[in-house]
Amino acid sequence: MGDDLENERIRESLEDIRARLNQCGLKATPQRLRVYAAMCRMGHASADAVYHFLGGSRGRMSLATVYNVLESMTEAGLLVQRPSFNNKMFFDVNTGDHFHLYNRDSQEMTDITDEALRRSLEARVREWLPDGMALDRVEVQVICHGPARREP
Repeated sequence: MGDDLENERIRESLEDIRARLNQCGLKATPQRLRVYAAMCRMGHASADAVYHFLGGSRGRMSLATVYNVLESMTEAGLLVQRPSFNNKMFFDVNTGDHFHLYNRDSQEMTDITDEALRRSLEARVREWLPDGMALDRVEVQVICHGPARREP
């Protein structure tokens, strides 16, 4: 009985992913379904990390395919690219406005979703902008180190 429930959850989530891909104008290919499902589980990940999550060289996709799928999803607006402290490109499923905490030691990126902090910083940045310029967005990455992982 438990396996049936788990299979139903997986099927529902795949249907949700299929619908999201279609809404963004992307065909729901098996590769896109697998990569986006991996990204939903991982939140933030490099192409290498997704490739390894999907089985690496034992998997059914090359690293180039994973990267191309991530790029197509970024172009469609499903993902956002986020450079890390060490210039490694991360892909992010959270496309809304938020900041990031990057741990240099673990190379993990997590969301900081402090709405008051975001609004305050954006307001300050608007004050500094030269006349005639408009703010698109503010991206902040807090860089830390150490083994402790704290959910913001």
